Parts: sequence; C-alpha cells; structure tokens
Amino acid sequence: MTFIFPLGFLALALVPLAVAGGYFLRKLRPPQGVPHPDLTLIEAAATPPSPLRFLPAALALLAVAALSFALARPEVWRDRPREQASIMLAVDVSGSMAADDVEPYRLRAAQDAAKRFADTVPRQYQVGLVSFSGVAVTVLPPTTDRLALDRAIDSLIADGATAIGDAVDTSLASLREAQTGAEKLTAARILLLSDGASTTGLPVDIAARSARDAEVPVFTVALGTDDGVLPDGRRVPPAPEALARLAEITGGQSYESKDAESVSEVYEQLGSFIGTVRVKDEVTAWPAGVGALLLLLAGISAWRFAPRLS
Repeated sequence: MTFIFPLGFLALALVPLAVAGGYFLRKLRPPQGVPHPDLTLIEAAATPPSPLRFLPAALALLAVAALSFALARPEVWRDRPREQASIMLAVDVSGSMAADDVEPYRLRAAQDAAKRFADTVPRQYQVGLVSFSGVAVTVLPPTTDRLALDRAIDSLIADGATAIGDAVDTSLASLREAQTGAEKLTAARILLLSDGASTTGLPVDIAARSARDAEVPVFTVALGTDDGVLPDGRRVPPAPEALARLAEITGGQSYESKDAESVSEVYEQLGSFIGTVRVKDEVTAWPAGVGALLLLLAGISAWRFAPRLS
C-alpha cells in the first residue's frame, strides 16, 4: 500500500492532543457536590459510573484516525481485467509429443489444456494457434471464434522435429498482422508449450530478442517427465531449462507440467494472469466511510450514555 498525500497522517496528532486535553480539563475542573450530613447514605445510594461513558470519546478518536488515513489517500495494487488482448497459443507437435508419460499422451494433454485455457480468458480476447515441429505454421490467426479455435486445436498431430524459434517468430508475425503491423504490440502474449529443446530453425535467443523488442512476453510450459519414451523405445525427456530462458529474456514466466492435471492447472492460472493487468487504485472511500460511520456512532452513544441531569 502507498499513499498519495502522506502528510495527511499529521492529522493523527489530534488524537493524543485530544486525550491530553480531556485529561487536563478533568484535573482543572473544580469538584461539584452538595453538602450533606450523611455521606455514608449518599455513597450507598450512588450508582457507580459506567465505563460506557467513555464510549463517545473513544469512537470520536477512532473516527479522527480513520479520516486522517483517508486524508493520506491510500492506494493499493489490484488485478483488473484487460479490456482487450491478443494471445497466440504455440503448441509443439514434434514426434516426441506422442510419448505417453502424460495421460493419455503429451499432445492430447496439451490440446485439452489449451482448450480449457481458451475458455478461461475473456470471450472478447483474440486467441490464435501456431503449431510447430520442423517448421512453424499459423493454424488459426487471432480470433474470438472459440469454436474455430477448438477445431484447430483438435486437428494437431505429432510428427517431426522442434523449431521453437520459428514458433515464436511466426506467432509474432500473426500478432502484428492482427494489430495492423504495429512495431510495439499492445496487450499481446505468446503461450508456448513444448517438451524439448529446439533442434532446428531460427535460434531461440534471436526469436526471444525479437519478442522482447516487440514487448510481447512469452510464457512457456515444459511438458513431460524423464520417463518419457516413444513407441520405438527412444527416450524423450523434457528440456525445461531452454524454455525457462526463453521466458526470462522476454519478460514472461516459465512452468513445468509432469501430468495432464498439472498442465491444465498451469493453463488455467495463465488464463487468469494473462487476462488481467496490475494497476494502482485509490481506496480513499473505504477509510472515509469508516470514519463517517464512527462519527455517527459517537453521536448516538453520546446521546445514549452521556451523563445528564434528570
């Protein structure tokens, strides 16, 4: 939490001043009483003072504290939904995605998670799809048509090598086309899922720098386990380090998923994260409202509990 006008807290000095003033006034006030020959009888008949007589003053002091807090104009960070965004899903369809260490197999788990992700982000967001193996192909440009996106995701088939750099470069091209060739893309993100290191095509570092220059973070998900084996017996462990570096260069985040449930959870988290922007909001109304309520309660308690002659 931060404050726009921290000098407003100087009003808190009124609280100890009011307490001290009340104490000295009681000391200076001469005692009031009526002479009576039987002081024992007066003492027995007297009602002991109620501690509630201090309630009005306590509520008033709390009101001053709350209003001084409001005067400082506090601000807090909040996640606010983006109004618009363009997101490219880049899904690895290389041969290693046929490994069945992730139920039912890697690519199917990735497809199911990608479809769940598309349902998580707001409907007005444009979401496109790039598939990549030895080359990267734009299967579907950014669109709000979720049915077309689901069909495109279901059409993916695992085969070939892994060209992660090409996937990032092709995703950037699709985003630029969707935003009329802008050099600095607005509210654009790439979500890339792969199970291995790049083996062909454009070097990943070059593609990462292009994404960084275009201000497009790349969020990566490394899928698979060290037990991944293809039907021909070839081992295909994931390579999360390369994907983590790609995310780091571009200002995104990297994740690892070792089963179908975790990859779906990651996609759901990314849907919420990508769909919001972190902003500062002023929250002066809350402490101001509390202060006004406390002043009202102080007035009511003064009427109800303050001593009065009858």
